[in-house]
Amino acid sequence: MADETRWSVSDALDSNQRLLPFLPYLLQDLWALGSDVESIIRCVGALPFKPGRAKVLDLGCGKGAVLIRIAREFGFRVVGIDAMEDFIHDARDRSRQHQVDHFCTFEHQDMHDYLQYPHDFDIVILASLGSVLGMWPETVSALRGQIRPGGYMIIDDGYLHTTENLHRKGYAHYRDHDRTIRELTSRGDRIFAEVSTAAATEQINREYLQVIRRRGDELAQIHPELRTALTEYIALQEEECRVIAGHIAGALWVVQKVETSE
Repeated sequence: MADETRWSVSDALDSNQRLLPFLPYLLQDLWALGSDVESIIRCVGALPFKPGRAKVLDLGCGKGAVLIRIAREFGFRVVGIDAMEDFIHDARDRSRQHQVDHFCTFEHQDMHDYLQYPHDFDIVILASLGSVLGMWPETVSALRGQIRPGGYMIIDDGYLHTTENLHRKGYAHYRDHDRTIRELTSRGDRIFAEVSTAAATEQINREYLQVIRRRGDELAQIHPELRTALTEYIALQEEECRVIAGHIAGALWVVQKVETSE
């Protein structure tokens, strides 16, 4: 894995370079890896596409939980990009298990490299990856380049429900609700749907912490030299969950790309 990709994955998963090779072990019990799969599926189902008549891109697709559900339920052609090779192998295996591999393409690649080239997907998904593509205007600009005019961006993230700005790594893009909407639509696009994911986020984070605590204990027994790093990693995840619960209102937006004269 190239250094730039390694740092990208490490940042996205709030990990560090030393633990990066062990993340597949820590996260082996999780398929969705933080995404609110059910809300995404409902939003996709509400879009005006007939079965089998849409192409979907998931940036940072992880183990393919979202795309495999989309392929299975709607028959859409799906492409998943992720920089973790183990996750891509898992996604391919799962697509075969669910008998939708003929609909699915999973590519081991840094999304920043993939985004250098425009595409014409009908839907692009960015779920639970925070500011990996920058602030909201930069993120929307990157996503717009992947979809055709009239296509849809599905963004699973959130906004500040407090007046306090969060000066934390990975949180700089968070704004209050009104400013978030202004930035999401700064290119003239329109909000097609907005869904609260607060309850789902709380449940997802609770399950996530339970899993990584258990697997972290196991891994520390196998690799005692990692105990300190694992303890720090789990403590960081606990702190992140407290920050999210105290400051962030989980939300999922469906933004429709509006063709402009630019």
